[in-house]
Amino acid sequence: MKYQSGRLGVAEGLALAFVITFPPIFLSTVTKSVEAAGSIGWVPGMIAAVINSTLLYLYLRILEQYPGDLLAVTQKLLGKFAAWLLGLFYFAVFFGLATIWTRQFSENTLLTSLPYASFDIVILWYGLGSALLIYAGIEALGRAAYVIMPFCIIGLLLVFALLLPLYKPMYLLPWQGRGLENLITPVINLVGAGAQIALLLFLAPAFQTNKTLKCALLFGYGSSVLMRVSSVAVFIMIFGASVASEKMLPFYEMARLIYLNRYIQRLEAIFILLWVIVGLLAISLCLYGSLYLAAKLLKLPTIRPLIPVAALVSIQLAMLPQDTEIVLKIESDFFSWFCAPGTVFFPVALLAVFLFKGRRRACENGKSG
Repeated sequence: MKYQSGRLGVAEGLALAFVITFPPIFLSTVTKSVEAAGSIGWVPGMIAAVINSTLLYLYLRILEQYPGDLLAVTQKLLGKFAAWLLGLFYFAVFFGLATIWTRQFSENTLLTSLPYASFDIVILWYGLGSALLIYAGIEALGRAAYVIMPFCIIGLLLVFALLLPLYKPMYLLPWQGRGLENLITPVINLVGAGAQIALLLFLAPAFQTNKTLKCALLFGYGSSVLMRVSSVAVFIMIFGASVASEKMLPFYEMARLIYLNRYIQRLEAIFILLWVIVGLLAISLCLYGSLYLAAKLLKLPTIRPLIPVAALVSIQLAMLPQDTEIVLKIESDFFSWFCAPGTVFFPVALLAVFLFKGRRRACENGKSG
């Protein structure tokens, strides 16, 4: 299997954009936003989405003028050293996120469905399972994501609908929550948490046209943001800000409240299977992204020999933190202090150089005319 991405259409692209940004809905990211912002804990997700969408637009604007992927464009505009820095940054983003998600999904699986299972076995299952999926290639991962995407959306909407009698819209007040200044930290955190969407920019040559890539990002990332923001709002309307900030697995807690009758209970078990599948796909995509960049930077003909090594290293790193609290602290610092600055810096730097070169070219044409 070569590392080249093959051909991707709108369906695969939007599914990749959706699945790689959707997992936070099953994790504790929602809780941290509510804990920081209170009753407006759904607002940081919207602000972060606007910021990330703007940065994506900057990238796409530049990619329209320069053919190739994000690495090639960076090398043309900023030089080889800057391209290496960009590649190393996103390599760390993808690999770090794959490691963090491996640990979090493993712990959540133990907590919700397999309390007597061995932690080593569960984390090994996630790590090696994602490695096996990578062998199928990015096109196969895209098609698998496209199959699971409708189940995610329909399942989430079903939970929202079944919980409708429990909604208390007054829990969304006061409108300023715990203070508008408390939005800053979760917004920065969520901006960094969206860094992995850049995977599609590195796969840009695989799409038929730039319009195909734009559609994939618009509908895939947009639908993911809509589902996640809606989930936070529903979570607050059900539990209230004070109680919601104590729930470690928001979506699981919401699903547990569904009660149809005494013969149909415990519907959350269905959604556990859903989040396991989404988790495996998301971990696979992040691990694939890191290996793809490594192959590009080192000019390797294939990523096949790297897959088991990367998976084992990821598993070992995921097992290092002693408890969940440390994992959540590492995740928060990783997003806020590493992912967010780089996510903002690189597109702004590229845009500045792009505009400077365009202005200089216009001046040269004016003088020659």
